[in-house]
Amino acid sequence: MKLLEKIKSNSLIKTGTVYSIASTLSSVFTMAVGFLNMRWLGPEVLGIWSSVTIINSYLPFLQLGIQSGLNLELPIILGENNKKKAEEIVATALFYAFVLSLLFAVVSVGVIAYLLLFTSTDKLVIYGVIAVCLMAILSCFRLHFIATYRSSNAFDKLAKIYLVDCVVSTVCVVGIYFFQYYGLLFYHVAQYAVFTVLMWYFAPYRSTRPKFYLSHFKVLFKRGIFMTIVNQIRGVVESLPRLIILKLGTIVQVGLFSPATVAGSFIKMVPNQVAQFIHPQMSFKYGQTKQAKDMWPYFRLLTIWTPIVTAPIALIGWFLAPYVIELLFPKYVESIWPLRFLLIGFLFSTTGFARNFMTTIKAYKEVLILDSLDLILFFVCPILLIKITTMPFLSALSIGLSVAYFISYYVNITVTRITIFKEKYNGGNPNHS
Repeated sequence: MKLLEKIKSNSLIKTGTVYSIASTLSSVFTMAVGFLNMRWLGPEVLGIWSSVTIINSYLPFLQLGIQSGLNLELPIILGENNKKKAEEIVATALFYAFVLSLLFAVVSVGVIAYLLLFTSTDKLVIYGVIAVCLMAILSCFRLHFIATYRSSNAFDKLAKIYLVDCVVSTVCVVGIYFFQYYGLLFYHVAQYAVFTVLMWYFAPYRSTRPKFYLSHFKVLFKRGIFMTIVNQIRGVVESLPRLIILKLGTIVQVGLFSPATVAGSFIKMVPNQVAQFIHPQMSFKYGQTKQAKDMWPYFRLLTIWTPIVTAPIALIGWFLAPYVIELLFPKYVESIWPLRFLLIGFLFSTTGFARNFMTTIKAYKEVLILDSLDLILFFVCPILLIKITTMPFLSALSIGLSVAYFISYYVNITVTRITIFKEKYNGGNPNHS
């Protein structure tokens, strides 16, 4: 009861709670649609869609990290109370979004024309390519607008957008059942379009017109390129378990490892949504004071309390896993113990928070050191357990990964604690730009 009263009385906590609930519901709904697709559509249809959407994996490279840079810079500039600079940097990012969308549009027309005129490509593939091209164009603005929602008031609007998006998606998902593949294409394009339009309509900088400022573009590019490199390293780290299984195990074991991956997504979901809200508030505070140590309470809240808060979820998963898997997914019985072991490791999988905090204050060297450490930990620990123990392959892998999570968690806390209290990150750099 006291917790509810505290949430209601504190506008910032209330906004963060509402946003976290709304964005989590949206994520859960997206997962549910994935399961419905598997139930309603055959593997051949899903295979076509999965094939044409491969291009989505390469589109972020063309973004050059510009919108990621805006995501980092804007709340700091708002904290500095420099409205003119905020308008200019948003205008620069919007200009790039327009340029990139035009480039995507021209390339899309060329690709579609080539497929229609010079190939005998299946029409289902062509319709899929058209859908992906439309989504690529919309993504330019989607990424831009979401990066401008940085204030607590903006997050109020963003929470409402997520809730409306869930309603719209619920209506559109019916089309998948009735129209199969064409319904799937409509669902994705409509969901992208409605969400992007809503983001534009409620955008904090809706009246801002695209304009190019070279100095701001350089800042966004430098910030964004670093984030792109870091994200690629993290992508490699996340793919290591599958690569290890493929090298030392079998393709079947890759499939048996899937339940553990899904469980990790569920456990990380709420902490990640909370972090999306707290990170801009932290950056705003840093912009106001230029004192990195002021961010320690935010970091402590996220990193230290996350394992405590998510522990009950992991405990429930530990006890329910055998019953759920044996009843609903009997082919995955061998996944029960690997899943259980990783549930413990996932409690300490919040190291990305530390990297985000230090990226905000431009402690790039420390971020790269921690990411490099993760590459070593998540490669060595699983292989070491596999080689020195006689336990089943996937169980040894999972225990090794959990050990890596645990070590990384404490190293990240220690390095972050030392870094953000360094003098050079506390008033030593008054000219942020």
